[in-house]
Amino acid sequence: MCTRIFNNFNKENLTTARNMDWATELPTSLFVFRNEKNTPMVKTGTSPQNENSLIWTAKYNSVVTMVGDERKYGASDGLNSAGLMANLLYDSNASYERKDGSSCKNLDVFCWLQFVLDTCCSVQEVVEKFSKEATPQIQIIGGIVPGSTKPASLHLSISDKFGDSAIIEVNKGKYVIYNNPEFRVMTNEPSYAKQIELNQYWRWQWSNKNNFPSNTLPGGTFPSDRFARASYYLNHLYTSVSTDDSLAQSKSVVMNASVPVNFKSGDSNHPNIAQTLWTTISSHNDLKYFFCNSRTLGNIWVDLNIIDLFPAPVSRLILVEEIDSNFINKSLYGFKNNDFEATKDPFKAN
Repeated sequence: MCTRIFNNFNKENLTTARNMDWATELPTSLFVFRNEKNTPMVKTGTSPQNENSLIWTAKYNSVVTMVGDERKYGASDGLNSAGLMANLLYDSNASYERKDGSSCKNLDVFCWLQFVLDTCCSVQEVVEKFSKEATPQIQIIGGIVPGSTKPASLHLSISDKFGDSAIIEVNKGKYVIYNNPEFRVMTNEPSYAKQIELNQYWRWQWSNKNNFPSNTLPGGTFPSDRFARASYYLNHLYTSVSTDDSLAQSKSVVMNASVPVNFKSGDSNHPNIAQTLWTTISSHNDLKYFFCNSRTLGNIWVDLNIIDLFPAPVSRLILVEEIDSNFINKSLYGFKNNDFEATKDPFKAN
């Protein structure tokens, strides 16, 4: 299970934080995509490419957390140079099939986030691309989580430097879009429609409208428990006075909704309750992206304002490496723009 929060109380200090939870460790890297004006990056949404593949040209630079390795990468979380943040979270109810698929352009679910960051500068632009009226119509194609044997059932959250937020679910190939700046907390389950109902309940429970207000919070690992905790703390913060203050707030709230490393759920009926592998926090205004590995004590960060420090149009920094079925978590600290290495674009069109 995963948790995402959007701290948008102060429009000058907007931040988003996200936990990535998974039952097993996953190979993980940071990728930076530097869009060269003279040689724009043209990408494809499926591999191998065919006549129905969605093809696009990147407009923006981005830093993206990828799971997997050279055999198959999946874009999971990232920030672009327009201040747009995107996160993929697990959604057991997602279903990507649709009967009119042949008339659509196909987009692999693990290219979905990269397409959004490459081509969009705002939440509203993303919403327009996946609306009923969009041309071309885009069909999400499912698959297996890279580095895993689990099917990729996912939904997308987006937030921007204008204080806007949206969640996009896929139900039988059709997009269900929830677009409202007030939609600031999300977990994997239940559907976001149900999460809105939960939020309304808890907001009333904590408000002055309740003659017998209760600040009791569920402490469990179920998504609804963590939704309530994250919502409570996020809605009881003082307005941030600086970007650093907002980043610290977001990190502390989302980590309060995390699951300890090597957690044993003890319940075979809920295998999706899993340890938090890593946490990311982004500044929409300052274009800084922070990565916190749960298995190491160090935090690292990347600054998209200093894009020339990266050695190539596509650069990679390995964070968790799988060697002979063992996972090596790199103990990294601090500012990392200088430590990336040139690599191939995993989404490059032929």
